[in-house]
Parts: sequence; structure tokens; C-alpha cells
Amino acid sequence: MPLLADTFEGSGTSQCFPKRSCGGKKGITRPHMLIAAGFVLIASLASAQQHCRKIDIDKSSGLCTVPDPALTPGEMDSSLACVSNADRPRSVTNSEKDAILRTYGYPAGTKKSTGEFDHWLPHWMGGSDTAINIWFEPHAGKFGSLAKDKVELLLWRKVCVNKTMTLKQAKAAYLNGWTKLLPQR
Repeated sequence: MPLLADTFEGSGTSQCFPKRSCGGKKGITRPHMLIAAGFVLIASLASAQQHCRKIDIDKSSGLCTVPDPALTPGEMDSSLACVSNADRPRSVTNSEKDAILRTYGYPAGTKKSTGEFDHWLPHWMGGSDTAINIWFEPHAGKFGSLAKDKVELLLWRKVCVNKTMTLKQAKAAYLNGWTKLLPQR
């Protein structure tokens, strides 16, 4: 009795590759080929650059615009919001950077100049300098690190300089999709 996966809907027969009857002989069915192709696709999406949902991939570069929430969920102390970098210098060591690259599956020879070790929850919001808030953000693409920096600056001005937005509002807007906040030209 053929398995349901081996039978095409409505055909009543198994279609095998190479084109010969599977009857007792080893053969690969079309559904098995589709399943295998699906596994290959899933494996390719699980590469170092694909630690995000499909919706969070920058179509211009194929890279993630957000970190993997399981690896970099973010951490902040709102009492440190708007504190200047002079009073609160950033502190991420080279060994911490190397560990972040390994965690995300980047090869040992990854050029650090292709991206930046960035705070998921921005430093100005009180984002911590720990591994749960730092990720390797590529420069490439329409929504690379330089674009995200523009959004962070825009929100910083609204919260810390002009005081036209609260920290809570800025964080909510940012987490709702920072790419939507990018100034249009």
C-alpha cells in the first residue's frame, strides 16, 4: 500500500524518479524531492546572516535589519537615557565582539569593517553594553547600520533635545519597526 506522501492527489498512482515504477525497487518520489528541497531551503535560511523573520530581511542586501531575539533580546536601564557618551562611554571588548560573531555563526575571518557592533536598544535609551544587547549589524543595504543610526538620532532628538516624545513612545515606535521611521527624501 503506497504512503499518502508517495501518491499525487487524484492520480491514484505513485510517480517515481527515475521514470520507472517504484514497485519494490528503490526510487525517489516527487513529494520526497519537494520535501528534500524544502529542507535545503530551510538550511540556507539558517545561515549566519539569517537570524530573523522574513519580514525583517532587507531586500536590497538580503541581510537582517534586527537581531535574533533569542540571541540579542535587548536590555536597557531607562535611568541612563539621554546620558551623554562622554559621561557613559561605550564598552565592548574585542573578545566580546568575537563571541558575538561566533554566537551568530559568522566565520572566524569575518571582516569587522563590514558592519558594526551595535546596541539593539540604543545606547542613548540606556541600552546596555552587554552581549544580550549588542549584535553585529551589517553596513550593507538600504536598511543597514547607517540607516538605523539616522533613526536613532531622530528619536534621540525628539526625546532628549526637543522633548516632543517620551522615552516609552520612542522605544515603542522603534520596536514596532525602526525601518518605518527612516526619514524619506
